[in-house]
Amino acid sequence: MFLEFSNQVKPSKYLLFALFFLAISSKFVAAASALDLKIYPPTAYLSVKPGAGINHQVKLKNDGLYTLEITPALVDFHSDDKFGRVVLEQKSDFTSLNLEGDKDNWGKNFILKPGEERILNFVIALPSDAKYEERYLSILFQAKQLSFASASSKDTLISAILVSNVVVLIGGDEQNRGELTIEQFYLPKIVDSFIGFSFSALVKNIGINSTPIDGYIKISHWPDQNSEVYELYPDMVLADNTRLIRAMSEDDLKTLEKMEEGKGAQIAAGNDYASVKEKFINEKLRSKFFYKKSFLIGAYDLELKVGDDVLQKRVIALPFSILLIVILLPILYWIFAMFGRFFKKLVDLKS
Repeated sequence: MFLEFSNQVKPSKYLLFALFFLAISSKFVAAASALDLKIYPPTAYLSVKPGAGINHQVKLKNDGLYTLEITPALVDFHSDDKFGRVVLEQKSDFTSLNLEGDKDNWGKNFILKPGEERILNFVIALPSDAKYEERYLSILFQAKQLSFASASSKDTLISAILVSNVVVLIGGDEQNRGELTIEQFYLPKIVDSFIGFSFSALVKNIGINSTPIDGYIKISHWPDQNSEVYELYPDMVLADNTRLIRAMSEDDLKTLEKMEEGKGAQIAAGNDYASVKEKFINEKLRSKFFYKKSFLIGAYDLELKVGDDVLQKRVIALPFSILLIVILLPILYWIFAMFGRFFKKLVDLKS
């Protein structure tokens, strides 16, 4: 799968938005791998003014062995409010997006032969009184195999659904009016020095359009002059939605930068750089963090910055394990001494 920019989308914003749908788009492509049907772009962010119209093209390519019957449909989607996963709805009431500008083309199937590709032109035409808002749309393509690969009775017909997600910002300009705030910052107040502590954060977009997460988490501890910093990943948060932040340590980010610098050499050598990079990101990028050293003691200050919103919290680390052992040792000594005297009396009685 690769991404292709449309004329209505700024590349930087498009790439950020593509990150939001990376997991869900891969899921649908994997579901159709048996048919080997490709769709691109898997995501798009379009800005349209009321009373105006634009074209949005989606390309389908059949790299499989079967002739496919393709049926397009339009539904809304929403986020799961936690991990940014797309949840498809049953239908959509958005009537301004149509294939070739004709609403009757929804549900009308067409044939795609092996090796054939087709560019579909979707037209968005808004009325002049269109409400300023952001719409979340999924263009579904149900692909159905029309013939068997052989005469074997074991063959079965295959069908799958691919999705091209489209976010339509209806507004007078392309100004970013997304605004992120820190909804929750989860971390304990007191921890054991030998165990460490975990933390996570949830942000909310109180603006009127999707916007990427930007900021950091910084952990500092006196008298250590060095702070440990996690850079927040620029996941997109839909308007009026929440999402767990994901982050990567500075060391991992430096490694990723070095990988990017050697990208050309890796591709020239025939290596699958995209897969290597995706694997590295999946391993290092996380939404639940765990801070652990050989021994923690004292106050650890955590600063979370998301956009213009900053929240600071403190964790106190104390050696509870040692204190527990110190408290238990006299008790254990008394118990063992008591049992020792008891068994000694038993031995004296038998003798």
